[in-house]
Amino acid sequence: MRYLKAGAAFLVAFLLQGSLLNMFSIAGHTPNLLLALVVMLSFLYEKEMLGITFGAVFGLIYDMCYCDVLGPTAIAFVITSVCVLLMRYYANVENIISMSVVSIIAFLVFYIAQWGLMTLAGNTIGLGHVLLGSIVTMIYTLVVNIVIYKVLIKNVVKHHRDRYFI
Repeated sequence: MRYLKAGAAFLVAFLLQGSLLNMFSIAGHTPNLLLALVVMLSFLYEKEMLGITFGAVFGLIYDMCYCDVLGPTAIAFVITSVCVLLMRYYANVENIISMSVVSIIAFLVFYIAQWGLMTLAGNTIGLGHVLLGSIVTMIYTLVVNIVIYKVLIKNVVKHHRDRYFI
């Protein structure tokens, strides 16, 4: 995937995240499209560093538009992307179960990192509240990740030979 396509995907995800996605909420929760793209692009395209690059850029833009503090989302996206790149060595890229496990761990890393950075900035919300409040969002984002994975895996792996689990 080239940087232009990835940038366009992040731009569309950013525009949808704050506007039209609210029409598809489940119990008041919407998927985190930017996080889904950071995880998938880091998992599938390790050499291009698309997740780190666009995660940092669009994390800063997201913080400028929606947060009181500039930087926590961008830093959390970069931390998450690095963790996905590290987990990628132990997971089979062609296996949807491996992708799901990596995605769930990445979501937890993102929310814990963002909570920690926001706590340093003066936020007083507890970690338990953040994690319990984001369970529906994580499940919804995992479903979006599976859809993105099914679309992108055809371009990443041309010949599916390896069928080993995690």
